[in-house]
This record gives sequence, C-alpha cells and structure tokens, in this order.
Amino acid sequence: MAHLRTFTCTPNEDVVREAVTYTGGTQFDSPGLIHIFNRGQRPSYKFEVKLGPLTRQEVESLSAFHAFHMGGKSFLWNGDVYGEVRNYNLIAEGDNSRRDFFIPNRYIGASSIAVRTLNQATGATSNWAASSSNSWPYSLNANPGILSFANSTNTIPASGHDLQAIWGCQYRCIFEPGGIRISNFTQGLYQAELTLWEVILW
Repeated sequence: MAHLRTFTCTPNEDVVREAVTYTGGTQFDSPGLIHIFNRGQRPSYKFEVKLGPLTRQEVESLSAFHAFHMGGKSFLWNGDVYGEVRNYNLIAEGDNSRRDFFIPNRYIGASSIAVRTLNQATGATSNWAASSSNSWPYSLNANPGILSFANSTNTIPASGHDLQAIWGCQYRCIFEPGGIRISNFTQGLYQAELTLWEVILW
C-alpha cells in the first residue's frame, strides 16, 4: 500500500472551508409534499486555500507535491484553523439505545478528544472517559471519527441528552482536478491558490 503523505503549508495562508451536505428527497402521495433525508452522517468539506508570500523553493516544493498527487492521490492536511474544535460542541443526541456516533470530522487525534453529555432539563454535564475501568466508558475509532459507547447499564447517552465533544483532527484530501494557480506577484515572491476536496476513505 502506498504511503499516505502529509501536506504542510506555511503559516501565511487564507483558508475558506465550505461544508457540502448532500440530501435526497422523497415525494409522498400528497402533491407537493416531500421529505428530505441526509445522504451522509456528516458533511464533507471543500477548502479554498491561498498561500503567500512564497519563496521560489517553497513554490517548487508545492509544485512537486502537486505533480506527484495531482487529483487522484489523497493526502492528509492539518486543516489550518479548522483542525481543532476548542469548545464543547453538539455532535449528536442520545436516545437510550444508540451506541455509535459520528464526530463531524474524521482522522481524530486520539489524545485531543474530550467527551461529555449535557442534560437539557437540568443543565448538568457528565464527563466520559476512554477507559473500561471508568463508569462512563467510550472508545474512539480515530480514522472514521466514530465514538462507541459500552453496551451496559449507564454507559449509553440518555434519551434527549446532548452529546458534546472537543477534538483535533486532520483532513484526508485531494487536489481539485483543475490544479493549482501560482503567480509571481513581485520579484522573488509568489502566491498560490488551490482547492482541496475532502475524500471519505478509511
């Protein structure tokens, strides 16, 4: 199997992330009544990245990385400012039976995640730990970004309770098939514009 490489950028970058949510509609007997379903458990992302100013050496390195991968080989990218969620955020709602939950991202850093539940009725929070010796255990499948809770008493998120998490992640991406744009905006300095598409592989 080919080695999965990591794309590393300079800190001078401008990144726009677009979440793409695919849905499907089903029409019922009543004219004009449709029900919309999400086709995936979470969105995939597209990134518009502008890099610069770059030196000639950095441009050559970027061009070589792109020439190797083009639009067909995937690589990992840290996501710049989108590579971590620093505050507890809603990722799902418990129902007393569901054990597996998708985090909004994949390729989660196993040491970067913290999980808790929020009781909407009381405002009380309960912290969970990734340990079978803890009374509130969960496990993480880091590449697909799936939280799995133990199947025993008091170890499944309760019905109506918010499941929240903070985490760090990477994105598995490909270059847009259209390629990258590099401009020499002044002597010895360059700018690059590229589009990265997240791919779903694990």
